[in-house]
Amino acid sequence: MGIKMKRLFEEDDDDMQGFDKAGILVKVIPFVLIIIVLAITLVVGKLKKENTPEDLQQSIMDYADENRGENRPDIEAGSSNVSTSSPQDTEKDDSKKDPSTGENETKTEEGATESAEQQENTPPSTSPSPYKEAMKPGKTDYSKVEFHQDKQLQDMMAYWADNNMKAINDLVYLNHYLAMSWSLRGTSNFYYYGDVNANGQPHGKGVAVYADNQYYYGDWADGVRSGNGTWMHFHVHITPNENDLYTCHQYSGSWAGDLPEGEGSEHYDFDMSLVKGNDGYTSNLIGSYAAGLINGDFYLTNIYADGSSKEWDAQADHGSWVYQNENKDKKGNRTVHVEIGNDDNYIWMNPKNNVNIGVPCLLSKNKN
Repeated sequence: MGIKMKRLFEEDDDDMQGFDKAGILVKVIPFVLIIIVLAITLVVGKLKKENTPEDLQQSIMDYADENRGENRPDIEAGSSNVSTSSPQDTEKDDSKKDPSTGENETKTEEGATESAEQQENTPPSTSPSPYKEAMKPGKTDYSKVEFHQDKQLQDMMAYWADNNMKAINDLVYLNHYLAMSWSLRGTSNFYYYGDVNANGQPHGKGVAVYADNQYYYGDWADGVRSGNGTWMHFHVHITPNENDLYTCHQYSGSWAGDLPEGEGSEHYDFDMSLVKGNDGYTSNLIGSYAAGLINGDFYLTNIYADGSSKEWDAQADHGSWVYQNENKDKKGNRTVHVEIGNDDNYIWMNPKNNVNIGVPCLLSKNKN
């Protein structure tokens, strides 16, 4: 009997020890799981943070801080040698179209000496075109500023591939980027970074910089722009300027033979402090191009000083706008664009300026 009771107690002790171990495990395991979940969460959060646009933008700003001498006012207060307003000081009478480059008529008020009543009856004309060269010599001698085109274009290509346009806009205003473009001044040459063919020519995907702060990112074939790509002209001014309405002009779309070819679009950004009066300025063109010239149906939008906009239809034929009708005003201007939804409202142009119209300012050795 005594032996049996002893065994029972021993069995009870074993059971109690089992219960104690189970209880400890029940209490400890949840804490372990929580710690594991928190660790995983922290790791994932860190990985996500490393790939946020804010982090990419911060790296750009850090890069800018390491390379002092920025010229963009919104990057460093106190930079006084640059105006972001845009173009060069020219007489208004000299702002007419240059037929050799295909720029539209720049003069928007036909008859500036006419009476107020006559001016009110003057039909709207085509908007000004960007100047050929925006950046002029200033206080900084960019020929003495050091730059490394391969590294700089490699950095830019990475941001362009990520569609980080804010970073690209920051880069182009840094002194060593301005110096890189300045070194090409007066030529249609370019520095390139990207894929190449067996002959070392740009072929595949790549980025290039040209004079006057022009850049291209996209497809290349046998040394020329071909396929799909985006060209941008940043209107950087290192001298005071009150005439250039534009801050940036870009073309995005199809290319062939180093020129816009096929479907594409142009977009203009403005310094709105210089957009005055009742004149409308073309901010978007969507249509088709042939050998760099407008060719086919176009949709356009105009922007006005009060922030309003209008939409227009037009047709083009190998660098010339097709006239909407036979109407002419007293100065011989013809109708080239018609407002969508208002068939009685037109944009007018002088026929002598309606030739060789393409993407203004575009630098290319294949451009006539």
